Amino acid sequence: MGVKEPHVRPFYDPPSLVLRQVASLMAFKRLTGWPGLDRWLPKAGLMLRTAAGALGFGCFGMPIHPVYEVTAACNLRCIHCHARGGRPLPDELDTEGAKDVIRKLAEVPEFRTLVFSGGEPLVRPDIYELIAYAKRLGFSVLIATNATLITKAVARRLRDLGVEGIAASIDFVDPRQHDQYRGVPGAFKRALEGIENAADEGLYIHINITLSKLNLNQLEDLIRLADRLGAYVVFLYQLLPAGRGEALRKLLLSREELLQVMERVKRIQREVKPVIIPVGLPEYFAYLVKDSPALRVYSNFLRGCSAGGGMFYVKPNGDVWPCAFVPIKAGNLRSQSALEIWRNSPVFRALRDRDNLKGPCSTCRFRDVCGGCRARAFALTGDLFASDPMCPLVNVRAEEAAQGRAAAAIGP
Repeated sequence: MGVKEPHVRPFYDPPSLVLRQVASLMAFKRLTGWPGLDRWLPKAGLMLRTAAGALGFGCFGMPIHPVYEVTAACNLRCIHCHARGGRPLPDELDTEGAKDVIRKLAEVPEFRTLVFSGGEPLVRPDIYELIAYAKRLGFSVLIATNATLITKAVARRLRDLGVEGIAASIDFVDPRQHDQYRGVPGAFKRALEGIENAADEGLYIHINITLSKLNLNQLEDLIRLADRLGAYVVFLYQLLPAGRGEALRKLLLSREELLQVMERVKRIQREVKPVIIPVGLPEYFAYLVKDSPALRVYSNFLRGCSAGGGMFYVKPNGDVWPCAFVPIKAGNLRSQSALEIWRNSPVFRALRDRDNLKGPCSTCRFRDVCGGCRARAFALTGDLFASDPMCPLVNVRAEEAAQGRAAAAIGP
């Protein structure tokens, strides 16, 4: 007898989950002035399927969801790639092993959306078979891609398989700069064509942007480009020293530049229809609520850093990390179940308990809506629970501490 296949719970089970997602979106709209409901509402069914399993807003969008990096192979040679994309790794799982990973992910009740990532997932020869299997188990499926391989035929095939959407990467508005960053001439033109092909087939469009000193001056132009492309969400990644990004530390944004990013994102969010989520900058959620008297209410919908609590990142060999940028093995799906790792891994359990945070992050009043970037803390200090050394709100915290000392000195 074969292994009995699990089935993923639908996005509307329980109905309270959908209500929570709607409430989270309305809380975000209230905090930012986001004007994009008229883009989202006509596609409400698609949006609910892509947000399936979400509990609120976090660093990687709306957690909880697994991401499966199905291969390190890639047709581009991006200088910042956290997965060191290029050639496939020698220990990547074969088709049956990959299906076993997907089956194990489907056993976790909280998981409803599955993101196939890479490298470039579309270069894997069996990717359509893996997508079909994930759909058969009930997953909503998104493809994180550089979009250069999405011809009209590929877009149609993704639609026919039931893929909900794509998350495509654009890092410069200047084609020459984008091509240089991505390592292949013509990458910008082919990416735009791929995004348009996907949109023509009715797929959900999500744009990924990686910010560094190289393109910080293009921030607003990049977001407006994503808006023109019909994106529903923009992930604004902060360059982190992971993978090939380790060699680019001189291009990391400073604390002052990260503060500028938060200020500029909040300002432009009032003008564009995609929801903008800074990734690797959980302090943005603290920035949104820093002057609100309803901090405790918003903490029900904003969770900041998703490492271990909203992200379940599977490497090509079955290793599980708590975040794409936290290279700490929490288990391996060759020999363990996803449910066992998700619920019992010491790494995941420790990350979910913010009492484990150290330094200023441990006592910050924004701890629950932020938590500091665990990837940046680990990369720059070697301690997963250290206070985020690049926190752009450090001056806000210092001012609050000074006010508290002054009030204590005055007395009742």
